[in-house]
Amino acid sequence: MRSIQLPFDAYRAEVRPPSLLWAPDQQGAVLFPEPGYALVAGVVSFMSAAVGEGVDTARARFARHARALADRCPSLAAVAAAHPPAHRAWSHPAEIDPHSAAARRLELLDAFTQGACSAPDFACGWWKERRASQANGERLRGPLEDLFNRVFTILEDYSVAPELAEPGDLSDTELRAAVTEALGIRTPGGDE
Repeated sequence: MRSIQLPFDAYRAEVRPPSLLWAPDQQGAVLFPEPGYALVAGVVSFMSAAVGEGVDTARARFARHARALADRCPSLAAVAAAHPPAHRAWSHPAEIDPHSAAARRLELLDAFTQGACSAPDFACGWWKERRASQANGERLRGPLEDLFNRVFTILEDYSVAPELAEPGDLSDTELRAAVTEALGIRTPGGDE
């Protein structure tokens, strides 16, 4: 097995399996045992940079990759089975672990659309729970992912601090209306 210390000029390096590459500060490494995949390990900052979508999402994506290449690379299935995602992906609210950050975001959505939570409290809480969800490796897909992505996009146009608001940013009332619409909730007196 060859070892190469990172960084290196990728266009010049002839990295072929089996190879081990490691960061100069020894905070992370990449093992390239055979064609078709590489294993990545390291401290949180290294892993965040190496696998931006998160470890669980990368593992789930690799499992799909392994299934797609099962005929050509049968060894991938065993590797995928040995490294499954720690969390399953939730696609509907009823599937969510009630103790998760995703569940707390649903609670915030409900409280905000029902008027039990202010716009600034909703926005601050949403961003806090979103960070916690990412840190916990929680994964969403399907309708739930679409909903959370819509709320994320809406919140990008809202400023918690009025003095930092830019022209075109949503007001508290507009934020509540946009989030309510994203949830598909009809408001009293609204269009049918």
